[in-house]
Amino acid sequence: MSKVIVVISALSCLLSTAFAWGADWQSSPTDSHLYFAPSYEGMPINGHFKQFSVRYQTDQQSQPSRLKVKVAIASADMSNSDINDAIRAVDWFNIANFPEAIFISEEFVTDTQGKLLAIGTLQLKGFSQPITVPMSWQPLPDGMAKMTGELLVRRNDFSIGSNEWASGEQIGLAVKVWFDVVFIASEID
Repeated sequence: MSKVIVVISALSCLLSTAFAWGADWQSSPTDSHLYFAPSYEGMPINGHFKQFSVRYQTDQQSQPSRLKVKVAIASADMSNSDINDAIRAVDWFNIANFPEAIFISEEFVTDTQGKLLAIGTLQLKGFSQPITVPMSWQPLPDGMAKMTGELLVRRNDFSIGSNEWASGEQIGLAVKVWFDVVFIASEID
């Protein structure tokens, strides 16, 4: 009888490993934050996006396989109604024609400091550019996790701030982007 139990236990472990599911992590809108900071005459001006979603998928070995970020550009808030109106215009985000930004990565590597890098493409204002996003992953209690990271995006790569704003003299060309995203996991097929 004990041999049968051992064999059944071993078979159960083998089958559960062979048919393990990956995880599909969905961002929690109420617990997640996406910030950005352009600079005006060298001083940062902080803003954030109020509406965005992040989907992070892992394979059967819990390794990252896909990251997709969707940002509602009209949700950008710089805590000033005049600036908020200005960045929606054609010279800046042109939200009438490009209401959403999307980042997709299916390539992940670890750098020399152990930080995970998502190598992908950012689609913004009709342009697609390669972007590498450094990030950290931290398991949390209750089947949740947190992803944090920071990067610089060159706004002129996406024609954001064109015409009189294109030079970068008053408003810097590099925009700091940072995030703190909380995820809830579910199994995927």
